[in-house]
Amino acid sequence: MAKSLAGKFILLCLVNPFLSAEIPSVSTALGTITGETKHVIFQKKQYDVDKYLGIPYAKPPTGKLRFKRPQPYGPFAEAYSATKFGLSCPQSFFLHFVPEENTSEDCLFLNIYVPRQGPDEPSGHAIMFFIHGGGFTMGSGKIYDGGVLSSVGNVIVVTINYRLGLLGFLDIDNVKASGNFGFYDQRLALQWVNENIGAFGGDKDRVTIFGESAGSMSVSLQMMFPQNEGLFRSGISESGALTLPGLYLENNIEIAKYYAENMSCSVEDMDEVFSCLQSATPESIIKVVSDTVASGGMAATVKVGTAPTIDGEFIKTNPADLYRKAVNEESEEINFFRTLKLMNGVNGKEGAMFLLMLGSDNLDELEITREQMNTQQIPGATAMVYGQRTVPEVVKQLLIAEYTDWENPDDPKKLREELVRLFGDIYFNVPAIEMSLVHSNASDVESYLYNFVPVLDKRLLPTPNWVNMSNHGDELGPVFGYNFDYKGLLNISDYTPPEWELELSERMMTYWTNFAKTSDPNKPVSDDVSSVVWPKYDVTSQSYIKIDREDSVGQYLFARETDFWKNTLTAVFDATEHAQTITSQYGSKDEQTCGKDGTCG
Repeated sequence: MAKSLAGKFILLCLVNPFLSAEIPSVSTALGTITGETKHVIFQKKQYDVDKYLGIPYAKPPTGKLRFKRPQPYGPFAEAYSATKFGLSCPQSFFLHFVPEENTSEDCLFLNIYVPRQGPDEPSGHAIMFFIHGGGFTMGSGKIYDGGVLSSVGNVIVVTINYRLGLLGFLDIDNVKASGNFGFYDQRLALQWVNENIGAFGGDKDRVTIFGESAGSMSVSLQMMFPQNEGLFRSGISESGALTLPGLYLENNIEIAKYYAENMSCSVEDMDEVFSCLQSATPESIIKVVSDTVASGGMAATVKVGTAPTIDGEFIKTNPADLYRKAVNEESEEINFFRTLKLMNGVNGKEGAMFLLMLGSDNLDELEITREQMNTQQIPGATAMVYGQRTVPEVVKQLLIAEYTDWENPDDPKKLREELVRLFGDIYFNVPAIEMSLVHSNASDVESYLYNFVPVLDKRLLPTPNWVNMSNHGDELGPVFGYNFDYKGLLNISDYTPPEWELELSERMMTYWTNFAKTSDPNKPVSDDVSSVVWPKYDVTSQSYIKIDREDSVGQYLFARETDFWKNTLTAVFDATEHAQTITSQYGSKDEQTCGKDGTCG
């Protein structure tokens, strides 16, 4: 989520300013596309990479095409010069994050990085298709320069833009705006790659989709959409699983009304609301977000947050129920998911990113009181996980007990660490393990799990010193070869990561590109990069790799936390409701029965 979350975070290649004399050109079914050849450097080794930037894959989603699924761009009238990034999609930014400049609704572009090396297979290069993060509200493909990853790993890298926020996810529960347009943008870009990547030397049968944070959730959801069969064979999910609780709504009608009302439109009729939003400028839509956050803080983002919805087609049922459905039901989505290869992972202290929302100016000195934990943070957690269900007191007490350091139960510094653990378990750790358990619980599946834990020299998000493992987004540096604009991000000039981080980066790029090539992170390159064999993940051994200064193999990553949330709390919740039902039969003259969903009659 780096720039997707960190605003000024810009992934740029370390490029030689002099171009190769040869202008790369490819002939596709859509017409001729020309690019540029650049030199990139990693670990003092120079590579040549062909870059094709800003290729339109869909018609501009403007006018009557706003709030509609994307339409293919079609053939080029003349040779297309792909030497500049296309504009980024309109987007909102929160907290200290700085918005991208030069955005436009005409933003559905993709970028292709092709190594100037022979492919590993006669069929062509493996393809790595990256979906950026940013909470479905910010980010773009141009932030992630794929030149080093492409060159070091000898794969083709593709990055894309897709629609964000209200423009990407408006769902008023009818044909005028059915939601999840951003996911259909991603899918159309995948179709474009399937049909055209052969002209760039790519093997369309070896496509791996990968993403981070909201991009990771996008990867997971694309892997659960059976109509995608044949568009890719594997996915890499970095810090974002589709079972995140509390994210998905049936629609966002009330949010749509809020936008319309704040643009002085009538909200009495949904046709009028739709007309208002369709005719509004992108700037006026974004202004509603910025004004709302400015007046109400981060708590007010719920009024303007247009996340993915359960539209009945791309997302048929709530993904948060995936774990239960996999146990109790036959599902076409889960069956398709298991036909694909999966590499899934989380960072050491993902929950630290949420410290930014506590409003503290000095995170290093942040302290959490017992009262704040018991009366604010724990109830907030239960509201996120259980929604409208009334949470029994015993469940709250179990959570308080679980997220307490019992050697120092009231220590404000220990409580802040428990808060990070609470946030991490709810939003990242437990959903990630759920997803890997569901995926690997079948025969003949390729499933891998990682935990990225090192404390990097320069973190991408503001992170207090007391957080002793990697924060959210920290793995993006190594994955893309440490190509940051450190001047713009941290006001540091001429920064070079420590040698151990460059070695870490080489290992990670090898794992990622190995998986893209062979569906196995250990092959074809292994001995000269890492002495550790990354084991497959299965429901019995639950083996994973711990990526650190030196990699190692572990078992049962967050297994206890997953059992606590998915089994212990669920059993106590249900037993408590049942016990209340029995009591009511003796405590009232009016006999009644109650179901497990809490309804009585």
